[in-house]
Amino acid sequence: MKSDYKEELNKLVEKKKKEVPTSFSDVALANIFAILEYTPIYLNSIAKHFNEKSSLKPIMEGKRSFRQTLVHLLNIEGLNYTTIFPAFLLNKPMMYPLHAEKDFDRLNLFTALPIGELLEAFSLERKKTLNFFKSLKKTDWSRQLREENKAREESI
Repeated sequence: MKSDYKEELNKLVEKKKKEVPTSFSDVALANIFAILEYTPIYLNSIAKHFNEKSSLKPIMEGKRSFRQTLVHLLNIEGLNYTTIFPAFLLNKPMMYPLHAEKDFDRLNLFTALPIGELLEAFSLERKKTLNFFKSLKKTDWSRQLREENKAREESI
């Protein structure tokens, strides 16, 4: 693993945090799409720094390993099936109280997959998500979900 890898990763994270919008606009949407499209490319580029064994070591003390990060990202993509997709298909569906790490991780969906297959799986899931997002009309983005014990409704 390159010694400056951690520094590069921190710079990217900080830069992307500033680009992620909190309100809807065409510029915000373009930034979101750019980040979503770039993530699989970036993951593939940094995967070259790991083998199966080194991918198990935390990237930084107290942080996930590269493998754990990939699994976490796949679990987040999986949450689309219980949140974003129902919001589009149903009228104000109730959001399940599921969490990528606490709940989806217990399913062990990716335990036996090597890094290459995890990267392929993430790329495919991300393509599906992007295809869905790019098909949405402006009004679709405001479709809402309800969450138990939460006054504010979430939207796509």
